Amino acid sequence: MNKDNEFKALKAREWSLYAERGDYFTRWFGLPVSLRITHLYLDLGLNENHASASMFITGLIGAALMILGPWGIFIGASFLVLHHLFDYVDGQIARHHGRASVNGAVLDRWNHFLVESATFPCLALGLYLDSGQIWPWIAVWILYIWNRFRVLLAQLPANILSEELSRYPVLEREMMRANLSKVSEQSASPRPTNNENGDSEENKKPRSSIRSYISRFRVASTSYNGFTILLWCGAALDLIAGHFFSYDGVIEAVIIILAVYSVLNILDYSWTYIHSDRVALELSARLKSFAK
Repeated sequence: MNKDNEFKALKAREWSLYAERGDYFTRWFGLPVSLRITHLYLDLGLNENHASASMFITGLIGAALMILGPWGIFIGASFLVLHHLFDYVDGQIARHHGRASVNGAVLDRWNHFLVESATFPCLALGLYLDSGQIWPWIAVWILYIWNRFRVLLAQLPANILSEELSRYPVLEREMMRANLSKVSEQSASPRPTNNENGDSEENKKPRSSIRSYISRFRVASTSYNGFTILLWCGAALDLIAGHFFSYDGVIEAVIIILAVYSVLNILDYSWTYIHSDRVALELSARLKSFAK
């Protein structure tokens, strides 16, 4: 009975940690399923290291299976979904036992890096061997570039902050701090509302909600988790089309479409980062926290 109460507390804590995330994979699949796996691991007396090992093994198996064509991609993507689930499990177990650490976070990043770095070459080789065409092979490497670029954008504020605090010359550091303060003051000042066009608050709310849903879907579809789900769906469609309609090439078409989508995202995200105050505001907030 005590174990049941402990797991209920773990479950409540994990949901509170992820409650505000706009990640559909986490909210509707990753977290509910991973909590069941965590419950099983705790019942078996397994710890976070066993979960990390499971994460690494399922990831490498999933990557290796990509070489075998559509069936291999389908089964391999299923193993990669397990890989993502175990990524939740090891953290949940570590937090449950109070053993979350920086070393664990570093090992988790290495785990991701190795599996992701193995997935794309294996997928490219598998598509090339299956179709004999160069375009799907090129498309996979575009997807790999997007995957690395997405990680760079996620780490960009932390990287700039690290350099700003350590390696930049003193004069440049002070100039950056002064300019960041100006950005913070401008963003904090109230902006005038313009209702001349009859744009009431009631009309703005639905549009804001739609933009929010589109943004969440975009984040979910462009993440590595989202890529894995879309890859699984593409392989499933390829197998269905080949079995019932004797039509091949669906998975290659899906990969090329995803590559085009990635190029558009690279251009759009780059433009957005350059012309927005998002990074500046985040850096300003972190600088203030460091000053305290």
